[in-house]
Amino acid sequence: MSDWYWFSENSQLMLSMGEQWQCTTAYGQQQIIDLPKSQQLFSLSDTECYLLLADNLVASGGQFSDAQLTHILINATAATMFHKPVSPKSWLLDEIESFGFHHRLARVVNKFNSGTVLVLTDEHNLSTCMLISSKLQLNEKKFLKQFDLIKLAKNRLEPLFAETSSQLTA
Repeated sequence: MSDWYWFSENSQLMLSMGEQWQCTTAYGQQQIIDLPKSQQLFSLSDTECYLLLADNLVASGGQFSDAQLTHILINATAATMFHKPVSPKSWLLDEIESFGFHHRLARVVNKFNSGTVLVLTDEHNLSTCMLISSKLQLNEKKFLKQFDLIKLAKNRLEPLFAETSSQLTA
């Protein structure tokens, strides 16, 4: 990862992973605290975040292709390191009796549908989560798309265990 670096192009956060590959993250100028104006090395903190998230996702038992896993990890690392804080929106999802998360994966549910989230930060009774499902309808007019963030009370997160996460696709 020594030749990886963050940069911006067309007001979008990007990651260069050497000469062969660049990835456009899901986050633009509106969501990012401080969009890099020049090349910003993928730091030790970035690497630690990426590897911790990778360990959690691999341990979850979810069936991800290498490309899916890499895309999830890049966006999760970008969100953790650069995304502006998000406000809680727990009322948009159902309360779960046996709540929590397993290897940072959880399912969220409401009357419209359900989705899978990756818990990025865990603070007291709230968790900031990144949607890894393709989309999630929150109400009649509002949707989250893949890699959008939402902050939720922990009692909205249903743990995803190996037997359910093995059916997971991003």
